[in-house]
Amino acid sequence: MVDWVPIRTYRNHADKGVPYPTWQPMALQTSIWNGEDWATNGGKDKIDWTNAPFTASLKDHKIDACIWKDGDDPGSCSAESPANWWNNDRFGSLTWAQRRLYRWVRKYYLVYDYCRDYPRFNNNLPPECSLTKY
Repeated sequence: MVDWVPIRTYRNHADKGVPYPTWQPMALQTSIWNGEDWATNGGKDKIDWTNAPFTASLKDHKIDACIWKDGDDPGSCSAESPANWWNNDRFGSLTWAQRRLYRWVRKYYLVYDYCRDYPRFNNNLPPECSLTKY
C-alpha cells in the first residue's frame, strides 16, 4: 500500500501449492535496475540514458509490521493479538474501493506483469497467475 492505495498484492495460496513466506522474515529493499530489454513494453520502449544518473529515495515512510528478531518464535507474528492487526479477517482481502484503486493502478502504471509474460514461461505461467489476486 502507498497512501492506502494497493499497488501490489500477493495473496496466500499455500493451500493450493503456491509458496508463501509464512515463517520467513521479510525486509524492505529498493533498487534501480536496467529492465530495458524486458520490462519496457517488451523492449520496445528504450531508456533515455542521457537523463542519468537515476536516483530513488523514500521519504516519510512508515512500516507497520511484526519485528522479528533472531531467536524469536516465528509464530509470534501470526498469533492472535491486537498488535498483529494484519491477522484480522477484515485484512484478508481488499475492500471494493481498494479493488477499484488496485485496478486503476494496474491500468495506468503497471509496466510489467510476470503473469502476462507468456514467452518467459513458455506459455506455462506460474500457478498463482490463475488464482484470485485479492
